[in-house]
Amino acid sequence: MLFEILTTSLMGGIALKAFSKSRGMSSNDSGKIQRIMSLSGLNVRDGKDTLTTQLVKKKQYEWGWEYKFRIPLGRSFTDYEVKQHVFEDGLNNRRKNITFNDLRQLDLNRDLLLQLQQLWKAKLTEQKEIELSYDGLLIVRVYDKPLAKEVPYTSGKGWCVPVGVTRAMNESKYHDFEMVPHVVLGGATRYGKSNFINSTICSLVHCEPEHTNLYLIDLKGGVELCDYENIKQTISIAYEPHDALHTLQLAYDQMRHIQRELKRRGKKNVQEAGIKERYFVVIDEVGELNAAEAVTKEEKRLKLECQTLMSQIARLGAGLGFRLVVATQYPVGDVIPRQVKQNADAKLCFRVQSAVASRVVLDTEGAETLPMVKGRAIYQTADKREILQTPLITPQIIHDTIQPHIVAKGECVEETAIQPRRTDTVTFEEV
Repeated sequence: MLFEILTTSLMGGIALKAFSKSRGMSSNDSGKIQRIMSLSGLNVRDGKDTLTTQLVKKKQYEWGWEYKFRIPLGRSFTDYEVKQHVFEDGLNNRRKNITFNDLRQLDLNRDLLLQLQQLWKAKLTEQKEIELSYDGLLIVRVYDKPLAKEVPYTSGKGWCVPVGVTRAMNESKYHDFEMVPHVVLGGATRYGKSNFINSTICSLVHCEPEHTNLYLIDLKGGVELCDYENIKQTISIAYEPHDALHTLQLAYDQMRHIQRELKRRGKKNVQEAGIKERYFVVIDEVGELNAAEAVTKEEKRLKLECQTLMSQIARLGAGLGFRLVVATQYPVGDVIPRQVKQNADAKLCFRVQSAVASRVVLDTEGAETLPMVKGRAIYQTADKREILQTPLITPQIIHDTIQPHIVAKGECVEETAIQPRRTDTVTFEEV
């Protein structure tokens, strides 16, 4: 019986491949891509001549095909990038449905023909996805299967936290806070920003429990980060703008203290000084600290002070062991302080509603074209930009991760959220 199943599956796969080839349905889409480029107005007229996008190279991988094109003078990469959805829709045009009579020409038994028909229907429902990039040539990567819509959470290692899984070979990506200290997050509500913050905190607490120090600001009323209020790693947590100022001031004061100690010891940074402590200032919904949205003069003054402290931490904190994670669901205008954005070499942007919003976070368009999939994001660093699926962390994982680190009531200094929960968080030793 097992032999028959294996034989049938093998024959079915061979037959399906042969049938696809006989119908001219090869996975090489270079000609179709060039046709789409022509029909969507990407060719250039130069007098009587038409300058087309020329195929230079194509290569097949396990995940699909990569094509390299030379674009005509008068076109930029952006011209192609804004039409990415046109390419995807064109490549995924529904092809002819294969009937039982069509398959009969393969001269196979009826059971195998029925299996082949089911296999072909499944093949037709697969949606190809593409990625565009540019290195002097236009690079078009066509993936045979879409990126997974859900990726389970697994912790990182040390100061490297999980970012997600890419399309190519399901490669896992990590963000190294020692290499890139600050991160800006953006995207529409419910698409994954707070989930990523939770997975980052849990990874840090799990991997570096004795050296992780948290300054948390949850301006969604505490619904996202309240789980961490009573763990020993949390120095201060705030749920309102006036509490946020207090938390930021505590972080800034500690940063200046470390700066003075490094100067006394003649060291340039915490790595050189052998200091293992790291401080993470996490702000979920930084838009609530936008001074332009203030109603009263007092509120405006408070929010300006918060922005000043954030900017100073972003500018000075990297070498002092401070890492800034800032998230917003309203990526418009100056909602992200300029100094924070300029000093954050890593951006993670989930789906947004417009190209303008994408440019606020990434300085370029693209996030508005992401599919409506929770957790799908663009991860951009100084030298690379990738689409990935961020890991999904569950409330149970959060609970299990922080449970060993909850401080007993008798050990708390106070039960107010804005008071520091411990002192002497840094031990300086001569090295």
